[in-house]
Amino acid sequence: MKRSALLALFAALSLLAAGCPGGGKGAAGNDGPPAADPAPKELVLGFVPSQEADKIADTAKPMADFLARELGIPVRSFISTNYVGLVEAMGSDKVDIGSLPPLAYVLANDQGAADVLLKTSRKGSHTYHAMFIARAGSGIASIEQARGKRVAWTDSASTSGYLFPAAYLKARGHDPENFFSQVTFTQAHDNSVRFVYNGDVDVAAVYDDARNRLERTLPDVKKKVVKIGQTDEIPNDTISVRPGLHPDIKQKIKAAFLKYAASPEGKKTLMEIYEIDGFAEAKNSDYDSVRQVAQTMNVGLGSVE
Repeated sequence: MKRSALLALFAALSLLAAGCPGGGKGAAGNDGPPAADPAPKELVLGFVPSQEADKIADTAKPMADFLARELGIPVRSFISTNYVGLVEAMGSDKVDIGSLPPLAYVLANDQGAADVLLKTSRKGSHTYHAMFIARAGSGIASIEQARGKRVAWTDSASTSGYLFPAAYLKARGHDPENFFSQVTFTQAHDNSVRFVYNGDVDVAAVYDDARNRLERTLPDVKKKVVKIGQTDEIPNDTISVRPGLHPDIKQKIKAAFLKYAASPEGKKTLMEIYEIDGFAEAKNSDYDSVRQVAQTMNVGLGSVE
């Protein structure tokens, strides 16, 4: 199992921490100074590709426009090709607000590159699961039957597309590094489902239920692609900000997102982007379970080994 993307994230964060005043301080609970400028000339809103990047760009624009109106500051969208790029952009002050999945958040927070403001809500829940999927009729009905098969991970820095599913394997006595015969990184949950649907891989790990997004174009996706395993609960994705933003701006951003989520336009757009129905206030400790799983998987938060 290659972990180059995860190591790249560690390396980027370590370089950012080394190059920032205070050596990476400024995350929640740390003593880094706030930004001197309370009114930035522009804010950049960043996303990671849980679906095809061009679709996110189209659906994110109404959100960016709403935030700009509420904050009185121009807001533009930034679509990263992977988690590493978004976290690095936040740590280097190129992105101000990031939609970060749980693992990317805790890694970034540990190095002072992100503070959590909000967590997403799906069907009223602030947690979700990852699941392993396989093609119906393939003879793979459990994760044990997937030994030696081809797997699609989303990204090695993805909570539901790698970390929790790998921990699921480890808890069952399997070495996730050697359990599969071939590994593919798809960079999007949609892609992982399609890979299984088309027979390009035998199994994949995705959030539940990533198949929903594909039902319009693949109406039989839930018949042809079935769940074969499910992880423990995972805290939902975050809306995080770079720590250097002024505290007043952070609070205004939080209020604007909550207002947007309560509006008819916001409800529609949020459902189209990530199938979420709102936001709730979040704190750093909400993601301790992710830190614990990362430790179980020997993902060293705060250092590259």
